Amino acid sequence: MGSENSALKSYTLREPPFTLPSGLAVYPAVLQDGKFASVFVYKRENEDKVNKAAKHLKTLRHPCLLRFLSCTVEADGIHLVTERVQPLEVALETLSSAEVCAGIYDILLALIFLHDRGHLTHNNVCLSSVFVSEDGHWKLGGMETVCKVSQATPEFLRSIQSIRDPASIPPEEMSPEFTTLPECHGHARDAFSFGTLVESLLTILNEQVSADVLSSFQQTLHSTLLNPIPKCRPALCTLLSHDFFRNDFLEVVNFLKSLTLKSEEEKTEFFKFLLDRVSCLSEELIASRLVPLLLNQLVFAEPVAVKSFLPYLLGPKKDHAQGETPCLLSPALFQSRVIPVLLQLFEVHEEHVRMVLLSHIEAYVEHFTQEQLKKVILPQVLLGLRDTSDSIVAITLHSLAVLVSLLGPEVVVGGERTKIFKRTAPSFTKNTDLSLEGDPFSQPIKFPINGLSDVKNTSEDSENFPSSSKKSEEWPDWSEPEEPENQTVNIQIWPREPCDDVKSQCTTLDVEESSWDDCEPSSLDTKVNPGGGITATKPVTSGEQKPIPALLSLTEESMPWKSSLPQKISLVQRGDDADQIEPPKVSS
Repeated sequence: MGSENSALKSYTLREPPFTLPSGLAVYPAVLQDGKFASVFVYKRENEDKVNKAAKHLKTLRHPCLLRFLSCTVEADGIHLVTERVQPLEVALETLSSAEVCAGIYDILLALIFLHDRGHLTHNNVCLSSVFVSEDGHWKLGGMETVCKVSQATPEFLRSIQSIRDPASIPPEEMSPEFTTLPECHGHARDAFSFGTLVESLLTILNEQVSADVLSSFQQTLHSTLLNPIPKCRPALCTLLSHDFFRNDFLEVVNFLKSLTLKSEEEKTEFFKFLLDRVSCLSEELIASRLVPLLLNQLVFAEPVAVKSFLPYLLGPKKDHAQGETPCLLSPALFQSRVIPVLLQLFEVHEEHVRMVLLSHIEAYVEHFTQEQLKKVILPQVLLGLRDTSDSIVAITLHSLAVLVSLLGPEVVVGGERTKIFKRTAPSFTKNTDLSLEGDPFSQPIKFPINGLSDVKNTSEDSENFPSSSKKSEEWPDWSEPEEPENQTVNIQIWPREPCDDVKSQCTTLDVEESSWDDCEPSSLDTKVNPGGGITATKPVTSGEQKPIPALLSLTEESMPWKSSLPQKISLVQRGDDADQIEPPKVSS
């Protein structure tokens, strides 16, 4: 109870408290920074005991020992603040057999640590001194009865008799000849108490534990830990190799805790078959105990884990095809257990972690709330655009595309947007409808020849061409000509022999709509001259054939296969100089 605790003084107690058999009240509390905690409220006359408990909790650090936060003196008593836990008596009904087995293993490790490393004895191992943390681990508390092995005299034990559980007191202490145990047998008292606690817990185990293994473990307890002779009780570390603690759950937990000490071959073998070992466990057990151990930087750095296991943990269960392996957790458990861990991992700026998270973002992104997506996920994902790694930038862009469907482009992209791309397509046919009704290529395509389109279709098709008054930003139709509309091509034809009635007048033929199909072979014979012109020959009417030279110019840019707009073609017939070919006159 010093100045170091003043910073953690601010907390709020929550009702109702839980009262331990010793009379100690345990309150759930919330610290000033929003974290959860538990507050043990002692009476003021027990200040010496509280100071001793606080001293041991501060100096002894072990994952299976209750974690100390602060200790203060308040008006209603002395407050010992620890991590958020609940008494085992409260949580026991909700625990599975695997969790009970793992919890017993936790308390066993805590006692071995006290005996071997601290040379201490607990003196009150019982149900009321065991607590369950938020991550499911069992924590050993009740440190006010802890002392050095040499200090566990009959006088000290009598001074703490009021807070000790009578069932945990070994039989030798009832003897009037009882004396302080020697150093080599200082563990005997806690061994008996631990055996009594475990024997009471074995009664709630169900068929998940093999009957043979359970019977063997009970016999071991009676012959060793519960032996009435203290010297016959072995050290607790001898129980670690018993088959009772050889199960998939415990082996997975122990391997993950010591992952940094394993070889590459061991890690490859472990993660290769991890899915099969974990699938036999309950979903609640996986979510509460294994998720924190599996979703971290160390596991994400293992290629075999990323390939063979993590895809089944980074997404909830859903309807799957027959033969496919389903994910491990239901949507409800995934939402409550995995999503909080993923939010923390998005704040880890390690390349391999970000690559794994974004590789599977489509599987879990829908389970974030809109607020979480906007305030945590999106800002963290956007950081990847400025990274020097090409892989990070590429997968970041893919993830942003996924977020657009959930947050909208205004949130993901930001800024004002304008319509740049129109809903259109190249018009290879006369049908500009983009709907999928019918086959757009089922209509016949008629190509105009030498700029003269079909007379029957020109008037109809001209309505489909985009007018010159279209907005400049619209894409032009590929079939739209680049020349001005309604061109008039004058084709002049002179006969070889002068004709009086022809000399005096020129006959102009205006063709509004001409068709290649309308040109009858018998009415006009043509041939291509070497100079590029076209010689038109009149049909033989009086046994005399008179060739008529003509030059047909299509457009100024000469685009013979381009679909043209309606054109006016004037054929001008002159009498003189039939051998001369006058260039056609083009007027718009």
